[in-house]
Amino acid sequence: MKHRSPTIIVSRRVRPGREREFERWNARIRAVAESFPGHLGSEAQPPDDAHPDEWMIVYRFATPEQLETWMSSPERRALLEEGNRLLDGPVREQRLVQPEPGPGAVTAVMSQRVRPEAWQEFRRAHAEISAVMRGFDGFLSSELAEPVGTVQTDHVVVFAFDSRQNLDRWLASPERREILDMIEPLIEGERVLNVVGGFAGWFQIDDTRPPLRWKQAVTVLIALYPTTLGLGFVQRAVAPEAPWVLSLFVSNVVGIAILTWLLMPVVTRLLGRWLQR
Repeated sequence: MKHRSPTIIVSRRVRPGREREFERWNARIRAVAESFPGHLGSEAQPPDDAHPDEWMIVYRFATPEQLETWMSSPERRALLEEGNRLLDGPVREQRLVQPEPGPGAVTAVMSQRVRPEAWQEFRRAHAEISAVMRGFDGFLSSELAEPVGTVQTDHVVVFAFDSRQNLDRWLASPERREILDMIEPLIEGERVLNVVGGFAGWFQIDDTRPPLRWKQAVTVLIALYPTTLGLGFVQRAVAPEAPWVLSLFVSNVVGIAILTWLLMPVVTRLLGRWLQR
């Protein structure tokens, strides 16, 4: 299976008074990493309010195999042994390796700012939600990327399904809603969800290549506009005083269901020849 460029985040706490020596050592190990095949770049984030007294170093490689070559290399091992005397406490390493999605696969990226005192609880909640997600058809992967200084201040969850239909079933599921309600007290501000990879799950017309993306977008717009307009009229007529967050959630769930099981099959069938040109 192909993978996207893997990333590893290394967190180190430096002994007081050894900061300058650590900076020189860190520059050396990053320079050695740069000489390895597949190295795409690295960044060093000094301690800040989110990570007091902790350095965060981010490495990116072209493939998981090339990352593993660097991680297990004798050159790195020797430098780590040399640098251990500068550190206070254990080193934390977090790897983010995402599979390259196949045709029709979609990826969702959800970011949220977690309360500092709730980080451990949020990690446990992510492990639980990932376990539940694995039970859904089409699940491919789920990764948690924690904050990295000022480079990334949110906890970012990246999860993928093999089709838009399967992703939508998960997004609209009561299991997901229950877990989101559970972690809501751990979050500061709004949760942001973006879907990457288009609408290919709605375009299973035949065994040929997926339609061009601009044609997919036009087709979705044809079905989405009347759905959104109609749901807006219904919401104002039935529950005009409903909380905005609740009404948005309900309309998203109903809209996804209408599009997935009612409108999109009809629209894609009617526009099938044009979509495959």
